[in-house]
Amino acid sequence: MDRRIVIVMLLLMAWLVLPGVSAADAPADGAPLVEAPVAGPFYPANPLVTERALFASDDGVVRLDRGSGEPVWQALAGEQTFAPVMAAGNLLVGTASGLAALDPRSGEVRWRRFREATLYSPSVAGELAFVAGRDGTLRAVEAASGEVRWTHRFEGWVYPPALAAGVLVTGGQGAALTALEPATGRLLWQRPIGQELVYRPVAGRELVFVTTFAGEVLALEPSSGDIRWRYRDRVASGSPAADDRRLYLARLDGVLQVLDQATGAPLARRDLGAGVSLPLRVVAGRVVVADAASRVTVLRADDLSLVWQTTLDDALRAAPRLARDRLMLVTGPDYRYRCLRLVSPSSHDDVGRSGL
Repeated sequence: MDRRIVIVMLLLMAWLVLPGVSAADAPADGAPLVEAPVAGPFYPANPLVTERALFASDDGVVRLDRGSGEPVWQALAGEQTFAPVMAAGNLLVGTASGLAALDPRSGEVRWRRFREATLYSPSVAGELAFVAGRDGTLRAVEAASGEVRWTHRFEGWVYPPALAAGVLVTGGQGAALTALEPATGRLLWQRPIGQELVYRPVAGRELVFVTTFAGEVLALEPSSGDIRWRYRDRVASGSPAADDRRLYLARLDGVLQVLDQATGAPLARRDLGAGVSLPLRVVAGRVVVADAASRVTVLRADDLSLVWQTTLDDALRAAPRLARDRLMLVTGPDYRYRCLRLVSPSSHDDVGRSGL
């Protein structure tokens, strides 16, 4: 199999948390387990964490109780599944056999669409989910029913879009970026970039960012497609993560870099010594990353200095998730849930574990 396809599929199987929010990040305040998003954008996360539950996706989707870690249900077992996203009361999951909508309480399949295509989990805004895949079609569907509002065809596979300044921005194999109107799918602009994307675009505070297999990072104006800046490197990076001011890159060889979002100026750099195995996360001034040496590392976001690190005895099924001083992990073939309280740079308390 082509090395680029392998890299892309690894990234897809553990979609990073992107700017914007997921339904899991909304405060509960006595609200039901899940709520339909009313604005957005909302992006998939793996694991997807709500007030009471944790949903992990790999070869099927598992719901774990967030308090006890005990499994509640498992759905789509044995299927290739991507990171879930909550929309209109459904848990939407891209699979190798189309898009599935699950009941988040029971795991029951409410509906499936486009069974003939490998589809990535969608971006969500308002009542619409924007679904893309290896068949080269971007579809806007109603998140509640899966009914198609519009479609747009691309050359080669296409990734789920970023939503910025009221514009959908996407790309893929076709060596170009495309902007569409979310409500209608009307073409707004196209920008040739001369190389296919490593993975999907990411929306930052004002700009949209993409990485290419040529080792470039591009920052574009979402309204016009104008390129604000370029950063060239000798090794390609996966899709970046972003906070309000900085852009975080994990090169395919395990080097982490921080760039200024507005200018592209390098701010920090750290070599992990091993390739990154899952997309990195940025939360509350911390970068959380897992590498191919089975290590989970927490770093300061401003200078990438070490906060905490451990080596796991089992493979991660989803990217590590940090909440205050607690690190949530899903590992092993039985989806074992572990919650670690970070104590010092090299120690932790194991405050919860369970599994299927």
